[in-house]
Amino acid sequence: MDETVASFSYDLNALRLEYKTTCDALKSWGGGDPSEQEFLLQKKQEVFRCLAEYSFQSAAI
Repeated sequence: MDETVASFSYDLNALRLEYKTTCDALKSWGGGDPSEQEFLLQKKQEVFRCLAEYSFQSAAI
């Protein structure tokens, strides 16, 4: 079975909020399915990469 893939477009404020809420979710992790925690960790890394890329691009201007 194929997995569904979704794409999102965020402005900088929304991206920062996405990172903050993901970090908060990890801090308050109450247990449960370990794959959900792994997903949050991967999402945190990807959102951080986006923020770092934005910082790098805006510094080059």
